[in-house]
Amino acid sequence: MIPVFVISLPDCTDRRDRIQGHLNGLGIPFEFVDAVDGRSGLAPEHEREIDRAGARRNGRLMTDAEFACALSHVKVCRRIVQNNIPWALVFEDDAIPMADLLIYLRDRHYEHTDLVQIYHQRTYVRRTGARSLFGPYRAWLRTKYRSPGASAYVISLRGARLIATRAVPIRQVADWPDCVDELIDQMRAEVVSPRLANHTTEGSILSVHGRKANKEKRRFLGMYLPPFRLILRSWARTPLKLIGKPLR
Repeated sequence: MIPVFVISLPDCTDRRDRIQGHLNGLGIPFEFVDAVDGRSGLAPEHEREIDRAGARRNGRLMTDAEFACALSHVKVCRRIVQNNIPWALVFEDDAIPMADLLIYLRDRHYEHTDLVQIYHQRTYVRRTGARSLFGPYRAWLRTKYRSPGASAYVISLRGARLIATRAVPIRQVADWPDCVDELIDQMRAEVVSPRLANHTTEGSILSVHGRKANKEKRRFLGMYLPPFRLILRSWARTPLKLIGKPLR
């Protein structure tokens, strides 16, 4: 069994108990990693690792909770690199692992790539090149167009090193920084469908402390107008929609 890390704030005992029950029920050993706490602002040492102006240039007014979430994932990646761990499974504490995850881990289906989202929201994948795993499960190659969901993923040492060194200073949310585009270009980033993990939004830290100011307040006649650079980026990614397909 590969190492399993669960990102969680130390005082979120209900959330810790819930995912501990899920993982213990599946017989999966794991280790809690204390998340960076951004609920009441970031500590000075964390401020040095974020780029608020860069986030704004990307069209987001990221909250401290969103910065803290991204920093927490970087923290796990640094641990993977420091301990030279070939592959690791990372959960946020709102994840709900499925029973078939055991088969996926036992048969080491993750060894073909550097980043596998076993949980994802509505995403776009390449129309060709999907790998059959087992039963109804398939691994689809990611595109650069939309793949939200960092609640559960497998990452290699190479992938962890990329995020640990290139995602800082933080200017994007945890799912996923631009440096992951390198893995996508090399066809080393996948999503698994059907998902091998779900998640609950009940009591979500970000729903309470984050995502309240995600868009720049640019309005004309009552309508939100995104920054022009985001419009250009959207147009530039239109071909990605043509070569890919949505996957729920």
